[in-house]
Amino acid sequence: MEKYGKWLGSRVPGGRRVKSCFGTGEAYLPDYGYFRKIPQAKVASHEDIGKASQPLLKSADGISLAGIRQAIASGAYFVPTYAQGNNIGVEDSFEYKDCLNVRHAFDPFTSKNCAYALSIMDADSSFGLYRAGMPISFSIHCYNSYNIQRCFEMDSAINCADCMFCHNVENLQSCLFCFNVKGKRYAIGNVEVGKEKYAEFRAKLCERIVRELEANGKVAFDIYGVLGKG
Repeated sequence: MEKYGKWLGSRVPGGRRVKSCFGTGEAYLPDYGYFRKIPQAKVASHEDIGKASQPLLKSADGISLAGIRQAIASGAYFVPTYAQGNNIGVEDSFEYKDCLNVRHAFDPFTSKNCAYALSIMDADSSFGLYRAGMPISFSIHCYNSYNIQRCFEMDSAINCADCMFCHNVENLQSCLFCFNVKGKRYAIGNVEVGKEKYAEFRAKLCERIVRELEANGKVAFDIYGVLGKG
């Protein structure tokens, strides 16, 4: 999967492993939100949480505000590790709950066999997700989308299946390059073309996608650049 890692995570905030400032283990530091401002020299691993949680002040008697600030600056550490529930095979991820085989993720809940994701729930065998789920399965590069199955390059989609390169859509079945529509089936560019013509066009598109993936580990265009040159 690492061959396609950069492409899969191209639209999703990533992260990096950081060595604990106390020397034991590593911590995963997301490249997202306030985590970007955490000084690497102040990051502690879960193994070093005991050292990182030592009292900042020996005594509060006679301490000034300036003294408190100095104590915090020299003695405060960040432990960017948070998880709940039962988790198995979760790596390079933060803030997760009840996940199985999840990698390179921020805020994944009740998901399995997923990677390169931010804020997902009830996701299964899907990659390159941004705020998607409830549920989502067997999909790649889907953003702000809910209840979709077997989809590729979708944004702001609800209740869709077997669709590719669609934006702001709802209740679509087997559609390509559709925008701002609802209730379509076997449609290309918002026009229903029938099962046979749809299957013919889709086969040619998939052939190109597979060829680019095998050769370069990425596809030259996505849902956000589909209207550009390709």
